Amino acid sequence: MKAVGQESESGYVVGAPRCPGIAEVRSWLDWRVDDVNGSTVGEVDTIRRDRNGRPLWLVVAEFGVGSRRFAVPAADAVGDGDCGRVWSPYPRERIRATHKIVAAGFTVEADRLLLGHYGDRAGAIGPERAA
Repeated sequence: MKAVGQESESGYVVGAPRCPGIAEVRSWLDWRVDDVNGSTVGEVDTIRRDRNGRPLWLVVAEFGVGSRRFAVPAADAVGDGDCGRVWSPYPRERIRATHKIVAAGFTVEADRLLLGHYGDRAGAIGPERAA
């Protein structure tokens, strides 16, 4: 089980009406992630939260030797506790393309690029304003 301290915070906030809560998403850590066609993408490694503490991105680790990470919008994901899997409504190729965006780490700029990659369905709105 991953530690809560591994979660990171984003400058964006969740705007999707169905976004699962942080407790639900924490239960998905280490679960297999499948794409829209049922193809396996990897497993939930960590959670990136919005500035209000709600899940924004599921960070998915690829199976196998590689250490690639991908991002899936938490607002669009659906977990199934009976089989320990998370389903994403995006094709595997689209999810895997996020590796180039997040390879250098998660930043506010990476969040912006991910939102552009997934479009309005990603469920996040507005960058955090500096205090």
